Amino acid sequence: VWSANHVRLTARNPVTLTWDNGQGQVFTQVISIDQHFMFTVGQSVRNSGAKAVAVRPYGLISRTGTPEISGFFILHEGLLGVFNETLAEVDYDDLQEDGKVEQNSTGGWIGITDKFWLTALIPDQKTTTDSRFLHGKQGEKDKYQVDFLGPTQSIAPGSSATASNNLFAGAKEVRLLDGYREDLGIVRFDLAVDWGWLWFLTKPIFQALIYFN
Repeated sequence: VWSANHVRLTARNPVTLTWDNGQGQVFTQVISIDQHFMFTVGQSVRNSGAKAVAVRPYGLISRTGTPEISGFFILHEGLLGVFNETLAEVDYDDLQEDGKVEQNSTGGWIGITDKFWLTALIPDQKTTTDSRFLHGKQGEKDKYQVDFLGPTQSIAPGSSATASNNLFAGAKEVRLLDGYREDLGIVRFDLAVDWGWLWFLTKPIFQALIYFN
C-alpha cells in the first residue's frame, strides 16, 4: 500500500507516492501530467539498510479482452514498439499464438494502439531496456501486456538511485506526437501513426492538407 501526498493529479499538481518495504528501502514515485496526457514518472529508491540492493526501473501496460478492430489492411491496431529505431507491430491474433515476444533496445518505446488512441511506455532514451509483449488468460478473457525493465542499479547503504520515464495515453494527433518526439527526444515517436506502405507519399500529403486547412 502506497501513501500519497494528495489524491488529485492535475497538470499543475503532481502526486507523490511513497512506500516503505520495512527492510530499509523507501520507494518514491512522483507522477506529473501535461494537458495532452503525457505522464512523467520519476522513480527513486533510498537505501537505509545494512546491505547494498539492486533495483531496476519497470513499467507496464495491460489490456483485458480483445477489442474489435477495423480490419483495414494498412492500419495496424494492436501492440507495437520502436526498437533500435525500427518499428515492430504485433497483431492480437499473432500474440495469442506466440504467447511472448521479447526485445531489447537503446531508446524507443512500446505500447498498444487503437485506430485513434495510443498508450505508450517511454523509457529513458539513453538507456538499454528489456521489453516484452505478453498474452495470457484472465478467466475466459484474453489479456495482453507490454512491459519493460531498465538497467540494474546497485544502491549502497545510505545512498539512493533515481530514474525517470514517460507514459502517453491520448489521441494520435500528428503535430502532438511530432512535438513530443522533438521536445522529449523520443526515438521515432511519429511512427505511432500508421502511414501505410506508401508513407513517403501519405505523410507529406497529410501535412499539406493540414497546412491548407
